Amino acid sequence: MTAPRITVLASQHDELQAYFAGADDGHERPAAILFKRIEMSVPGLPSSTRYVAVEVHPFDDVWITGSSSSHVAFKLEPLREFFRRCEERSLVFGFAHSHPTGYPTFSEIDVANEQTLLSAISNRNGRDVELVALLWSGQTWTGRIRSTHDPLLAHDARHVLVPNRPLAVHRRRVDSTGDDEVLLRQVAAFGSAFVNTMRSLRVAIVGAGGTGSAVATTLARSGIVEFVLIDPDTLETSNLNRVRGSTRGQVGENKASALAQYLTGLGLGVTVGIIPDRVDSAEGVDAIASCDVVFGCTDDQIGRELLSLATAAYAQPYIDIGLGGRIDHRISGQPYLRYHFGRISTMLPEAGECLFCQGVVSEPQIRRQYALREDPTMNPAEERERYIVGGQDEAPGVGPFTGTVADFGVTSLYDLISPFRRYPAEIRWDAFTVDFVKLDFQSETPRSDASCPYCGTREFLLMDETFRLNRPALGRRNARE
Repeated sequence: MTAPRITVLASQHDELQAYFAGADDGHERPAAILFKRIEMSVPGLPSSTRYVAVEVHPFDDVWITGSSSSHVAFKLEPLREFFRRCEERSLVFGFAHSHPTGYPTFSEIDVANEQTLLSAISNRNGRDVELVALLWSGQTWTGRIRSTHDPLLAHDARHVLVPNRPLAVHRRRVDSTGDDEVLLRQVAAFGSAFVNTMRSLRVAIVGAGGTGSAVATTLARSGIVEFVLIDPDTLETSNLNRVRGSTRGQVGENKASALAQYLTGLGLGVTVGIIPDRVDSAEGVDAIASCDVVFGCTDDQIGRELLSLATAAYAQPYIDIGLGGRIDHRISGQPYLRYHFGRISTMLPEAGECLFCQGVVSEPQIRRQYALREDPTMNPAEERERYIVGGQDEAPGVGPFTGTVADFGVTSLYDLISPFRRYPAEIRWDAFTVDFVKLDFQSETPRSDASCPYCGTREFLLMDETFRLNRPALGRRNARE
């Protein structure tokens, strides 16, 4: 088992930071946080639990019985309501506080407070409970986990992630892979903190074809060491023109498995979890939930809709990559690219327009693909529909185009972590296309639909689950899996 990971939304982070800074007397301030616990086993990867904050509750002044710049004391009785919610909703209680003096680590007083809280939660909710502890000090979060199995032992978090622009990854615990020299150019361009952040992230890539293989290869050479690859398809001879790392000898193998062999063979300390199934399977959803960042490299509209829902439920940055265009023919019959573009869409849990509002995904397209799944005897014309955008556009898979759009997708993650892009007024950070024929960049005008459940009302953000993503076909979501 590797170190646990903690995610706090940007709005929650801002609320807590303002609350801590609002102490006019310079005293410590405490807050309660309720966390969703995500522990999903992914074949090939060590277990690493995610704790995602779903509610933040600063303490009322009357709950605090004493405080100074180096301690805080409080009543337990008002917290029992939060303990009850945790039991009923299968959540984990969290305690956050500040060190106004900038003392960077948890103190002995903090240890005593955490053990007192853990005992109180156990008395109310039973013996098998946990406590998430967060410390805000020196403009940095530090986190750790305690459980009733060994109250004296605190498990330090690998990181505390705030999915914002920029993407903040606090107190990264990074084990060197011994390949520091490989990353010297990244350090020179973006700094050592950038490289440590990359090493700390677990990244999912949905689709291991032309764009997915290029994304994975570049990320592995950028410092990412934990991957989840999801793809049900087998490698075909026609894929060899664009799938990075593939060989003729691997034709017939699962694409995710073939790509995993290449990544681990780089000798860069990479570990890979493989899901040779659709992302809209129970295994696919669980694997996605275990990750910090998700790349969508699939042409499947059902998959894109599922990813839009899952990354909202599990509070993850989501970068979706696609190709579109049209092939025409000259009088001689010679084909040519009438237009061809690559698209990069970036969505954060609380920012960025969704794929529906961007016009990338639509309900008719999703219904069509479900119909195609139900009919296993598709003729060649129906097969071709899998690569048609809106029933008209074709996106030929040619290596330089898939590789180029993949590189723009990876550098979109770079820009989230260490902003370097200077967007012209007409280009959006969350959605732009690269026109390979006209050699320019474009962005559509935002739809700005306040009623959209994905990016308007954001009703799916951190949603409670009885079934996975509340879809009965995906099976029940257990609190402790």
